[in-house]
Amino acid sequence: MPIILQICFVALGGALGAVARFAIAVGMGALIKHPFPFGTLIANLLGCFLIGVLIGSGLDSKHHAARLGFGVGFLGALTTFSTFGAETMKHVNDDQWGLAVGNVAANLVCGLAAVMLGLWVGKRFS
Repeated sequence: MPIILQICFVALGGALGAVARFAIAVGMGALIKHPFPFGTLIANLLGCFLIGVLIGSGLDSKHHAARLGFGVGFLGALTTFSTFGAETMKHVNDDQWGLAVGNVAANLVCGLAAVMLGLWVGKRFS
């Protein structure tokens, strides 16, 4: 498959995934008036479930276009948490518990630290 076609699959899936994430966030915000980010949680859990379905069904390895458009594009835009979940579970399935726990800890701790650093930088330069 030519690279330009691969890019088109990822771009189309990504656009749809971004719109889906926005719709979930807006919808949950209107439905549940609470400061907890339910929209993000729903998007992340849905993405984790769907990437599990994609990988579990074998479609990701059988259909390159499905993997690119749905897995990389749509789920990548809906949530990167789905990829994180799939990668962590690969380590678990491979009985690499140290890598699985390390991945969870690194993403959580470093992700929160990056947000804190970004908040600090943003405030300093605004």
